[in-house]
Amino acid sequence: MFLTRRRGLITWITAAITSLVLVIGLPLLNQTTEKAQAAVTLRVFAAVSLSEVLPEIENDFIAANPSLGATFVNTFDSSGALLNQINLPANQSAGIPDIFISAATTQMNSLQTAGQLASGWPVTVATNRLVLIRPNTPTSPAPSPTIAGIDRLTNSTTSSPPRTGIRGIAIGDPATVPAGAYAQQALQSTLSGCGAGSYNTLLNSTTANKLVFASNVRNVLTAVQNKTLSGNTIDAGLVYTTDQRISNSTTFITTVAQNCHSSIVYPAAVLNRTTNLTAATSFANFLSSSTARGRLTARGFGTP
Repeated sequence: MFLTRRRGLITWITAAITSLVLVIGLPLLNQTTEKAQAAVTLRVFAAVSLSEVLPEIENDFIAANPSLGATFVNTFDSSGALLNQINLPANQSAGIPDIFISAATTQMNSLQTAGQLASGWPVTVATNRLVLIRPNTPTSPAPSPTIAGIDRLTNSTTSSPPRTGIRGIAIGDPATVPAGAYAQQALQSTLSGCGAGSYNTLLNSTTANKLVFASNVRNVLTAVQNKTLSGNTIDAGLVYTTDQRISNSTTFITTVAQNCHSSIVYPAAVLNRTTNLTAATSFANFLSSSTARGRLTARGFGTP
C-alpha cells in the first residue's frame, strides 16, 4: 500500500516537473524558431573599390541589429560588369541582388530608367578621387623624364620638360569601368593640370605611348604593381586614391584635379526585385549612418 502510494507520488512529481519544463521551454523554443525564421541573406553587388570597407560596414550593421540575423553575400567588380549581371534574366527572376552600389551614376541611372529600383533610391553614400600612380621601381630602362603629372603623359618634345614617352598607361576600360571613364575624361580635358587632350593620341599610338585597358580598377592597380598588362610594359596608371592606399608597391604621383572629370560618386540603391525589402532598406539606410561614414573616411573615401 505504502509502495503504491509512493510510486503514485513519484509519478505525479515527474509529470509536474515535465509540465513545468514544457511551460518554461516552449516560449524559449518559440523565440528560437522566430529568430531562425527572421534570418535573412542580403546579396550586395558593389564596385570593386569597396572590397575592403563594405565588409566592415556589414559587420557593424550585423552587430547593431542582432535580432535580424543578417548575413551578406557580396559580389565585387566594375560597375558596368555588375550592371550586365543585374540585367541577366536569371538574376532578375531570382531576386538578385538586393542592393547595388556603383562607382558612378551611369549604371545606376540605367537601372532607374528601366524602373528597377525601389522607391526612394538611389542615394549617394560616398565619393572618391582619381590619382596617377607608378610602380615603386620602374621597369628598366625607365622612361625619361620621370612622370610628373597627367599633362605630361604624351609623347611630345614640346612638353616641359620634354619626354620620350612612357610605354604603357593602365586605365579601366571606359565602356564598363567608372574609373576608366573618369580617366578618359581627364585625359581628354585641355584644362590646366588635366590631360592636355592626350587621350586619342595615347589610344591610337603605335609607338611608345599607349593606353592599356583593364577590366576593373583593381586590375589597373595590379598592372601598375606588376608593371605589365596584356603583355605591355606599364609605367603608370590611373586609379582611385582608396586603391593606391592599399598598395605597398606603387608610388603616388598626383591627384587629378576635380574639374578634369565628372564628380566621383557612389550611389546605392535597393532593387525592387528584392524579396527582403525591409532588411535591404535597413542596410541601405545604414550606409549613410555615422558609423558607415567613419569606416569610409578611415579608408580614404569622402562622404556626401
